[in-house]
Amino acid sequence: MTVMAQAKTHQPVLLEEALAFLRVKEGGTYVDGTAGGGGHSEAIAKAIGPKGHLVCIDQDLEALNRTRTRLAPFGRRVSFVHDNFRNLKNVMRTQELMSIDGILLDLGISSIQLDSGERGFSFNLDGPLDMRLDRSSDDLTAAEIINTTDENSLIQILRDNGEVQNARRIVKAIIASRPIYTTKEIARVVEQVTGNAWDRKKKHPATTVFLALRSIVNGELDSLRNVLPQAYGLLGKPTKSYEGGHIVVLSFHSLEDRIVKQSFALESTNCICPKTLPLCRCEHKATLKKLNKKAIRPTESEIAKNPRARSAILRAAQRIR
Repeated sequence: MTVMAQAKTHQPVLLEEALAFLRVKEGGTYVDGTAGGGGHSEAIAKAIGPKGHLVCIDQDLEALNRTRTRLAPFGRRVSFVHDNFRNLKNVMRTQELMSIDGILLDLGISSIQLDSGERGFSFNLDGPLDMRLDRSSDDLTAAEIINTTDENSLIQILRDNGEVQNARRIVKAIIASRPIYTTKEIARVVEQVTGNAWDRKKKHPATTVFLALRSIVNGELDSLRNVLPQAYGLLGKPTKSYEGGHIVVLSFHSLEDRIVKQSFALESTNCICPKTLPLCRCEHKATLKKLNKKAIRPTESEIAKNPRARSAILRAAQRIR
């Protein structure tokens, strides 16, 4: 299958389960904080009907434009915002929305991004070691981080953002091989350190290294920690006739899932409106109820159709106060 064909067959992960936990209703207001390939967004747009409102956010402008084209038939019921979801509260103010019925955060990257060698997300394709989700930004690329960071800091990056085993040995090999500019170069360095370990684990040893680099380049874990309390405060507060807003998060590795799980477990979260605002318009505290005690994972059938779904973890919660 060609790269173009793979890109066209990108499938949203755990689509039915995500919609069920969001409790998408006709006429509701929803946010897809990671529009990506537009699969989840399209399903939500269909379900809310012409009187509903969906806000699609993505920091990858190329992905957002693809979603804009895909959802063009839905007209004004869908808004598109090029931004990082860590700025959720400010985005909602620009949309004049102080309350939403649900928000979806799909923390994975799409097949389109993975299958584009020039983006630098995959060690299976040779390309520049970029990894920026927003290529219009001034953020450091993965190559710049690899080639300029000191040894101890680079070890910490790999451990904290990818739980990389043998991080010290890998970093020493990276430093000895500098400068490194391409995905294949960094993959070969990791392979030289780990040998054939990936044959036994059926996972390439560079997987966690690429994860750590992508995460630090885009500030992914910090963005997740920032967006969650903002999202809770924006969810509709329950009334006698309204059960309260819902949040669904799809994560793809243990570090993300741990943040979500621990955040959902907190009894309440304080409002984190910018101190520069003269008046806070959102609720100061939001109490959540977890909707699934155990994480939801893809079925064997879904994994067979979409192998990249295998590591997906879904957690959902509802605002109850």
